[in-house]
Amino acid sequence: MKKLLVFTALSLACSSFAFAQKTTFDSLQKAYQKNKQDTTLVQYMFAKSMEKFLYTNVDSGMIYSKKALALSRKIHYKKGEVQALAGVATFLNISGDMPGSLKVTFETLPEAIKIHEMRTVASCYNTRALTYSILKDNKKALDNYYAALAVVEKYHYNDLLVVEMNNVSRQYLDLGKLDSALYFTQKDYDFALKSHQLANIGYLVRNFGIIKFKKGDTQGAINYYNKSLKDTSARNNHYLQSEDHRRIAEAYQKMGKIDSCIYYAKIAFEQAKLDRNPDQVQRATKLLTEVFLSKGDYKEAFDYQQITLKAQDSLFSQQKTLQVQNLTYNEQQRRQTVEAAQLAYQNKVRFYAMFGVIGVFLLLAIVLLYANGARKKANHLLHEQKEEIEAQRDNLEQAYSDLKITQTQLVQSEKMASLGELTAGIAHEIQNPLNFVNNFSEVNTELIEEMQQEISNGNLDEVKEIADSIKENQIKISQHGKRADFIVKGMLQHSRTNTGEKQETNLNILADEFFKLSYHGLRAKDKSFNAEMTTNFDPQLPKINVVQQDIGRVLLNLFNNAFYAVNQKKKTAGDDYKPEVMVTTLSENGKVIIKVRDNGMGIPAHIRDKIMQPFFTTKPTGEGTGLGLSLSYDMVVHGHDGKIDVDTREGEFTEFTITLPVKT
Repeated sequence: MKKLLVFTALSLACSSFAFAQKTTFDSLQKAYQKNKQDTTLVQYMFAKSMEKFLYTNVDSGMIYSKKALALSRKIHYKKGEVQALAGVATFLNISGDMPGSLKVTFETLPEAIKIHEMRTVASCYNTRALTYSILKDNKKALDNYYAALAVVEKYHYNDLLVVEMNNVSRQYLDLGKLDSALYFTQKDYDFALKSHQLANIGYLVRNFGIIKFKKGDTQGAINYYNKSLKDTSARNNHYLQSEDHRRIAEAYQKMGKIDSCIYYAKIAFEQAKLDRNPDQVQRATKLLTEVFLSKGDYKEAFDYQQITLKAQDSLFSQQKTLQVQNLTYNEQQRRQTVEAAQLAYQNKVRFYAMFGVIGVFLLLAIVLLYANGARKKANHLLHEQKEEIEAQRDNLEQAYSDLKITQTQLVQSEKMASLGELTAGIAHEIQNPLNFVNNFSEVNTELIEEMQQEISNGNLDEVKEIADSIKENQIKISQHGKRADFIVKGMLQHSRTNTGEKQETNLNILADEFFKLSYHGLRAKDKSFNAEMTTNFDPQLPKINVVQQDIGRVLLNLFNNAFYAVNQKKKTAGDDYKPEVMVTTLSENGKVIIKVRDNGMGIPAHIRDKIMQPFFTTKPTGEGTGLGLSLSYDMVVHGHDGKIDVDTREGEFTEFTITLPVKT
């Protein structure tokens, strides 16, 4: 109830809503002027009857609804027809023709359901409920209100939902069930505010006033009625004007303020006449009759009583009562006929369905008998196939095992082949430090003999000089010994099975060592071979964690291929050709890059996509396994999360680029 305190603040919002509602038929009129379609004209006339004339001019509203009905039937526009019929039923109800209103809703409702025009379905239920409410048949009224409420809730017609909850609340007020009335009024009011459906807020404020009145708070009731009158929904609404003024008059009557009661009751009477609503007329004049009788003014009381009787006669005459009863009976008969037809149809469907099910079962039994025999044959065949498949599986498993063994042997063969290519280079590389070791050892032997001679002579200064020379030679012997040790360990690592352990490595040193080993290996095979060895090492190259054995194999493979390529080109090129192999290292964007470039034969375009495939080689039979680049690709890409790319131009150059992340 406290939420009603914000009613004044909502006045502007209500005005906006009323304006927006008004523009519905205005926009339809503009649309018709533009497209000249009869269906648009029907919608315009129906919207104008319901939005402009519903609460202001019943006769004009009826005229526009009937025009919409006539045009809809002429152009066979079913949706417009049922909408217009629902409008006619509404105006018949307001003007007091209860039998006529019921008759139209009974005819329209099934047609609206058939074409799924659910707003019209809700409207028919609502109009029927209003009619039963005036006729004091509260049960039927409430049943139809709830039927309308179910439709608008299901299809989310928020504007109609506000109307229906208000009508349910009003019906509970007529039944004296104030708790139920208050529940639906409050729920409706909250929903109207939340969804901005404010066009009918005055009705809800009126309901709060009625509840106050019935609970004995007459002044509180008057306050709510006045708020309802100030709402924009009551401004041109003769019905709500009549209702609110009559309710104020009843409150003043209860308070004993007879003059105020008469003043507001007369306004209610005038508004009811403008609305052409017999029900509101008889309610206002009945109140005036009672008040003038209490004052002893029998003439005024008699005059208003006559008006009351005339209005009641238009609503509740015996003829109209019989018409309503007949219509209700006919509707019940129609519904029973429809239900009987539906039941007969359902029984017929069940009958045929039963025979269908029996037929299906018979067919199924035949199929099952046939399938059982086929299943036995199939099981026998499957058993034979299973045994055959199991035998094939065993053969495949054995073949797979043999293939893995062969693959391992091939990989090891590739490793040993590269080791064989290293042997000559290793021998050459070891020979140099061994020569130094031998030479310096011989020099030291001579120096020791000389030192012994000087010691005998007591020449200590000479002894010290000789000792310093021996020491320097010993350092050089140690350095060259370590150099030979490094080469031997590298060879052993290359031949050993990979452990996968990563170590912090200076790739400049690693590349330089294998660059030299590869070159001297080829020189050992072909003494006539010579090539320019160019190194562009980045001195700031960061150390990274790699499996030295793997990256060494990759580099050795690329160097071997590069020297092989320039050697092959040397055999066919002229004397101007100078073989050159270049290795470059650099770091950028958190990655270390190694490039191996040769100016050899290049790679033909038609085999460029195949060079990384296992067992693919361009070398003569016996000179290559075809696994070198394939293994190199696996070690770089899968083993170190790097990548290996190739750039080549046939007859000019080939450049392999290895990219490795700094953090691995």
